[in-house]
Amino acid sequence: MKLYLNGEFITTQVKTLADLLKEKNIEVSCVASAIDGNFIPRARYEETQLQENMKIEVVSPMQGG
Repeated sequence: MKLYLNGEFITTQVKTLADLLKEKNIEVSCVASAIDGNFIPRARYEETQLQENMKIEVVSPMQGG
């Protein structure tokens, strides 16, 4: 399946957002995610099914000032 992850084109065989984050070694407790511009609550990562050409953004909070 072809997806866009943080603006980069990737190919994967995973089916859920949780599995994608695991595949990419992204610690779910430290990030927020959106698919096609819609925020996905962390509690829904396991049930969120991925589909071809989805645009996934994964961001981590930054501190500073």
